Amino acid sequence: MLPAFYMPMRMYGKLCTEFYDISKPDAPPDALEFYLCHLTAAREPVLEPMCGSGRFLIPFLERGIDIDGVDASPHMLQACRDRCRKKGLSPVLYQQYLQEMDLSRQYGYIFIPACSFSLIIDRQEVTESLRRLYRHLLPGGKLVLEVETPRAPPKEPGKWRTRSVTRPDGAEIIFRTLQAYDSQEQVERDNHRYELFKDGSLVETELEDFALRVYERGEFQNLLEGAGFFNVRANKAYEDAEPDKEDTTIVFEGWKP
Repeated sequence: MLPAFYMPMRMYGKLCTEFYDISKPDAPPDALEFYLCHLTAAREPVLEPMCGSGRFLIPFLERGIDIDGVDASPHMLQACRDRCRKKGLSPVLYQQYLQEMDLSRQYGYIFIPACSFSLIIDRQEVTESLRRLYRHLLPGGKLVLEVETPRAPPKEPGKWRTRSVTRPDGAEIIFRTLQAYDSQEQVERDNHRYELFKDGSLVETELEDFALRVYERGEFQNLLEGAGFFNVRANKAYEDAEPDKEDTTIVFEGWKP
């Protein structure tokens, strides 16, 4: 029989969300500025699918930008609401998978930072997700998102790696990951284990089956164009420059006619 504190495999559960918020409380300044700057060439309203707990969405809200958020994880969305409440913000958030996204309005600018789009593994769901993004753009609207490349997966898979964070109450969350990469499928599959220790005792465990799909530049550009986007452009991460063969991430932008 499994122990009472065992949690089944899933992505972005309770402990994962806590660990994420402590280890990544804010958006990287260069990434945030990059996505804010792209809004100057587009227009509101703005949508951030896969917004997580709001480390990008909240700075947009603080600037008075009309932005909505979508995420599949109820834990991440609740964390976003809690963070917004402390700042006196009232976000509009939806719990939906990107490949099933169906919202009541369209947007002038949609962005997905931090390679979150790579979390969609199934190729049909990738295609459908891009169609949903296209459908939710206003005519003349702009999409900006980043994906990982085959240079991103671990160079030494098969080894457990460990990190830990401490909660404000003194409890410790230990994160362990075992990484693997299938070069033919271009998918990284990791086993994640989160353990919550209070006063030195293990009180909760959460397992996560984590996966990322990686893309070559031309491959993903073809997917965007196949979904209807035009003037598709690839950039180095957070720079107005051509990506090179060593980049682990590429940022794409595309427009809806």
